[in-house]
Amino acid sequence: MLTGTDTPLLYLDYGADAQRCDFEDLDVSERGMRFTSRWQFSIGSQISVLLTHMHPRQGLCRMTVEGIVVWSEPKDEKGHESTLLFLELPDELKPSLREFSHSLATA
Repeated sequence: MLTGTDTPLLYLDYGADAQRCDFEDLDVSERGMRFTSRWQFSIGSQISVLLTHMHPRQGLCRMTVEGIVVWSEPKDEKGHESTLLFLELPDELKPSLREFSHSLATA
Protein backbone atom coordinates (compact mmCIF):
# COMPACT_ATOMS: atom_id res chain seq x y z
CA MET A 1 0.00 0.00 0.00
CA LEU A 2 1.46 3.33 -1.03
CA THR A 3 1.02 5.96 1.64
CA GLY A 4 2.08 9.59 1.80
CA THR A 5 5.38 9.84 3.61
CA ASP A 6 8.39 12.12 3.72
CA THR A 7 10.68 9.09 4.08
CA PRO A 8 11.50 7.09 0.93
CA LEU A 9 10.11 3.57 0.66
CA LEU A 10 11.55 0.59 -1.22
CA TYR A 11 9.20 -2.08 -2.50
CA LEU A 12 10.68 -5.39 -3.56
CA ASP A 13 9.23 -7.99 -5.89
CA TYR A 14 6.25 -5.96 -7.11
CA GLY A 15 5.07 -5.07 -3.60
CA ALA A 16 5.62 -8.42 -1.89
CA ASP A 17 7.78 -6.70 0.74
CA ALA A 18 8.46 -3.07 1.64
CA GLN A 19 10.88 -1.13 3.78
CA ARG A 20 11.14 2.49 4.88
CA CYS A 21 14.64 3.94 4.32
CA ASP A 22 16.53 6.63 6.14
CA PHE A 23 17.83 9.28 3.75
CA GLU A 24 21.45 8.38 4.55
CA ASP A 25 20.75 4.74 3.63
CA LEU A 26 19.76 5.47 0.05
CA ASP A 27 21.74 7.00 -2.82
CA VAL A 28 20.28 7.10 -6.33
CA SER A 29 21.74 8.21 -9.66
CA GLU A 30 20.90 7.62 -13.32
CA ARG A 31 23.28 4.65 -13.38
CA GLY A 32 22.23 2.82 -10.25
CA MET A 33 21.56 2.97 -6.55
CA ARG A 34 23.09 2.09 -3.22
CA PHE A 35 20.79 1.20 -0.36
CA THR A 36 20.76 -0.43 3.05
CA SER A 37 17.98 -2.90 3.73
CA ARG A 38 17.11 -6.01 5.67
CA TRP A 39 17.27 -7.94 2.39
CA GLN A 40 20.38 -9.85 1.36
CA PHE A 41 21.00 -10.35 -2.35
CA SER A 42 23.40 -12.54 -4.27
CA ILE A 43 25.74 -10.70 -6.61
CA GLY A 44 24.40 -11.04 -10.14
CA SER A 45 20.75 -11.19 -9.06
CA GLN A 46 18.37 -9.18 -11.22
CA ILE A 47 15.81 -7.34 -9.11
CA SER A 48 12.98 -4.86 -9.59
CA VAL A 49 12.54 -2.12 -7.00
CA LEU A 50 9.68 0.37 -6.67
CA LEU A 51 10.86 3.65 -5.14
CA THR A 52 8.38 6.04 -3.56
CA HIS A 53 8.83 9.43 -1.95
CA MET A 54 6.76 12.51 -1.20
CA HIS A 55 7.67 15.33 -3.56
CA PRO A 56 6.92 18.79 -2.13
CA ARG A 57 5.15 19.99 -5.30
CA GLN A 58 4.02 16.83 -7.09
CA GLY A 59 2.88 14.76 -4.11
CA LEU A 60 3.51 11.03 -3.98
CA CYS A 61 6.00 9.97 -6.68
CA ARG A 62 6.78 6.40 -7.57
CA MET A 63 9.06 4.73 -10.10
CA THR A 64 10.05 1.16 -10.84
CA VAL A 65 13.66 0.39 -11.69
CA GLU A 66 15.33 -2.87 -12.60
CA GLY A 67 18.95 -3.73 -12.18
CA ILE A 68 21.69 -6.19 -11.39
CA VAL A 69 23.11 -6.49 -7.88
CA VAL A 70 26.84 -5.78 -8.23
CA TRP A 71 27.68 -5.58 -4.52
CA SER A 72 26.06 -6.69 -1.27
CA GLU A 73 27.66 -6.87 2.18
CA PRO A 74 26.44 -6.93 5.79
CA LYS A 75 26.34 -3.46 7.40
CA ASP A 76 26.62 -3.43 11.18
CA GLU A 77 23.20 -3.97 12.72
CA LYS A 78 21.36 -2.24 9.88
CA GLY A 79 21.09 -5.22 7.56
CA HIS A 80 22.87 -5.30 4.19
CA GLU A 81 24.25 -2.58 1.99
CA SER A 82 23.73 -3.32 -1.69
CA THR A 83 24.58 -1.64 -4.96
CA LEU A 84 22.26 -2.04 -7.93
CA LEU A 85 23.36 -1.18 -11.48
CA PHE A 86 20.32 -0.21 -13.56
CA LEU A 87 19.50 -2.05 -16.76
CA GLU A 88 18.74 0.15 -19.80
CA LEU A 89 16.93 2.90 -17.96
CA PRO A 90 14.26 4.48 -20.22
CA ASP A 91 14.99 8.12 -21.11
CA GLU A 92 11.61 9.23 -19.75
CA LEU A 93 12.53 7.88 -16.30
CA LYS A 94 15.84 9.76 -16.01
CA PRO A 95 14.34 13.17 -15.03
CA SER A 96 12.30 11.47 -12.28
CA LEU A 97 15.41 9.75 -10.96
CA ARG A 98 17.32 13.04 -10.96
CA GLU A 99 14.49 14.68 -9.01
CA PHE A 100 14.36 11.75 -6.58
CA SER A 101 18.13 11.90 -6.08
CA HIS A 102 17.99 15.67 -5.53
CA SER A 103 15.23 15.25 -2.92
CA LEU A 104 17.43 12.74 -1.05
CA ALA A 105 20.39 15.11 -1.10
CA THR A 106 18.42 18.05 0.26
CA ALA A 107 16.62 16.10 3.00
